[in-house]
Amino acid sequence: MRLSQLMLPDVERAFRDDPATIIELFNELHAEDVADLIEGAGAELGPELLATLDAERAAEVLECIQPELQASLIHGLGSKRAAPIVAEMSSDDRADMVGDLPQPLADALLDHMDPEAAEEVRRLVAYEDDTVGSVMATDLLEATLDMSVGQVIERVRMFGEESETVYYVYVVTSTGKLVGVVSLRELILARPDQSIADIMRNDVISVQVTGDQEEAARIIEHYDLIAVPVVDVGGTLLGLVTVDDVMDVLQEEATEDMHRMAAVQPIDTSYFHTTFWHFVRKRAPWLVALFIGEMFTSDALGQFEDLIQHTAILVIFLPLIISSGGNSGSQSASIVIRALALGEVSLKQAWKVVRRELGMGLVLGAMLSVIGVARALIWGDGADIAIIVGATLICVVTLGTLLGAIMPILLQRLGMDPAVSSTPFIASLSDLLGILTYFTIARFVIGAT
Repeated sequence: MRLSQLMLPDVERAFRDDPATIIELFNELHAEDVADLIEGAGAELGPELLATLDAERAAEVLECIQPELQASLIHGLGSKRAAPIVAEMSSDDRADMVGDLPQPLADALLDHMDPEAAEEVRRLVAYEDDTVGSVMATDLLEATLDMSVGQVIERVRMFGEESETVYYVYVVTSTGKLVGVVSLRELILARPDQSIADIMRNDVISVQVTGDQEEAARIIEHYDLIAVPVVDVGGTLLGLVTVDDVMDVLQEEATEDMHRMAAVQPIDTSYFHTTFWHFVRKRAPWLVALFIGEMFTSDALGQFEDLIQHTAILVIFLPLIISSGGNSGSQSASIVIRALALGEVSLKQAWKVVRRELGMGLVLGAMLSVIGVARALIWGDGADIAIIVGATLICVVTLGTLLGAIMPILLQRLGMDPAVSSTPFIASLSDLLGILTYFTIARFVIGAT
């Protein structure tokens, strides 16, 4: 049970009777728990509860609140009261929140903020969505080549609390070009009189500010970093992306992929904060497209009406046939899509993937074929039906497996998201191919016997 459900009635009562007790309680609770209580308090009480905290603590809580509710809180507080709180937020969270606000409210908020901080927000908001610049923070520790270890440690003491992380200090030239990095561990173990240039690592792993945010996530994961610096095309240090930002990116990308794999256009807000008609708009286009696609399946089935009337028993096995193709295709698509996302498979390896999935389809199809043939023979459907079912299962499962492997690679080659090729789309196409294959084989076998 959420904390808000347990404590909120008491919190509301205490706020009416003695607001000072709320301040004491909120300062003792974790910021996430305070955010949970404020989220549950509603649009009227929530802003007032947030306003009881000092700006620094309120900013910490505001960063933990769901993005769709932050705008409601800022609106309830008013731009003048909200500005000091927003100013205390970390640069990346502040930019994300302001970027999601309605434009008039965002402009009013920035007008009440420090001009330098407001300009920084405008600069970060200007980066395109899904780029590294859209998720980077600018609060970081820098040192110049002429500084000693002792001077850098003192700098960490002075500015560490305001920085996104204190675990790395980035060494730059007088023009701001990134040339090295020193970890906190290396700083502490070094002698205070040593030059920072002597202990820094020159092979700095960095990402371009206009690069894809998923690339930053992969680099942090691959090199086991806490943060990765962000530079422009000239190598000038602009900011950094931390591991907590990466977690948000990965969660966002995974959610988008899951939605696309279920034939739903990606939804940015949480379930209960998404309106009914917004859900309809996100789900309807794919459902309509898939329905039209299934109409071709019905038309294909109609082409074999004479065969169905002559051998009605074929219909009994039809669901088994088409579901086997769809299931095998969905399996392959899910595996290949995930491999593409993790960088385990590249476009250069397309033919290797196809050959591998071809063998997989033949083996899996043969396994299902044995079961299908046994079913036809045990139930006394006849040898010709058993042959039809057995041969079709091998063909359909192999086709479905190949289709599930090829479609994601093809879509990525065309610059599209491979996730859109998954379950519903593959299943619909496999249904059509399954029906055509099944009745073509049946017409050949029955005609021959």
